[in-house]
Amino acid sequence: MDLTRIQRLCDCLDGHLELYQALVDYLAQEKKYLLALDLEGLFQSARKKEELGREIEVHTQGLIEAVGEAALAASLPLSPQPLLADLAVHLPEPFRRRLSEGAVTLARLKNIILRENEASRAFIEESLRLVNESIDILTGASQLKGDGYTSGGGQGEKKRTLPVKLSREV
Repeated sequence: MDLTRIQRLCDCLDGHLELYQALVDYLAQEKKYLLALDLEGLFQSARKKEELGREIEVHTQGLIEAVGEAALAASLPLSPQPLLADLAVHLPEPFRRRLSEGAVTLARLKNIILRENEASRAFIEESLRLVNESIDILTGASQLKGDGYTSGGGQGEKKRTLPVKLSREV
């Protein structure tokens, strides 16, 4: 068994985990920018995330190649490409533990990233909905949309009326 190929995979996986951890850190910072409505910080964060995303994409190809080389070193078939956990079972210690723990850590980081992205998306959508509703109220557009309640308390269409003009007198 060629342990140098397996060591290369472990090193590649460690680098991959560092990139994913950096992405988690950027998402945490982005969350702070969102809550603070710091647009400049959001733009900087978006640029950094984009760069990191490209780096992860390139690094992923290297990881796939390293998995294939380690599979060959362990005399495993390349098709279908083995998962890290499946490959780890066929390797001696300490490689088995490193790959198993790395696979678990990678899955955990990916789940954190998915949750953070979903939370940020929901926050942005809710903020945009609030802004749109506020603009509709200020411009009177909400009266033209036809949504509302009937005199009996049920939901029905409102009469379409002209927009309400805001009085300049206060």
